[in-house]
Amino acid sequence: MTEADYALELGRRLRAARNRRGMSLLDVQERTHGRWTAGTLGAYERGSRTLRVHRLVELADLYDVPATLLVPPAADRRDVDHLPPLVIDLRRLRKLPPTRTGPLRRWIAIVQVLRSDSSRDLLRLRRSDLQSLSRLYSTTPSMLYERLGAWGALVEPGEPVAVGTRRRVLPIRPPQQRS
Repeated sequence: MTEADYALELGRRLRAARNRRGMSLLDVQERTHGRWTAGTLGAYERGSRTLRVHRLVELADLYDVPATLLVPPAADRRDVDHLPPLVIDLRRLRKLPPTRTGPLRRWIAIVQVLRSDSSRDLLRLRRSDLQSLSRLYSTTPSMLYERLGAWGALVEPGEPVAVGTRRRVLPIRPPQQRS
């Protein structure tokens, strides 16, 4: 990922988090008493201005999201390549205690906004999502995958899943083996 691509992705994430809170650029300016101007924030969201970490943390606090959700994932995927595809059964997740799944639920809500995914039953996550999510839970991607499986929140390849009123088998393929 180039620096320009990184800045654009960070901007998209910032905009999605702000929109999720129902705030305009001017709302942020007013709420922060001018600490964040609409023009500066807009430049960050367009990726045309560099954002320092302490300012990113301030925005994350303002938008009530973990800063790790705003930061685009690293390009290194070696620690998740061996894991099966990550498909979360949102219906099962809603039945779990919020004390355990609260951060995951908030994270999923942001991902759905970023990807314009309105599914209420399933969410397919990218391997890079698992990396970001594992940072949120202060663990490794493999350990988090196991934890999600233990919670019953994952859909296993070939597992029938009720979507709407019909049951179907999800076309989840195992990861390709590298030679």
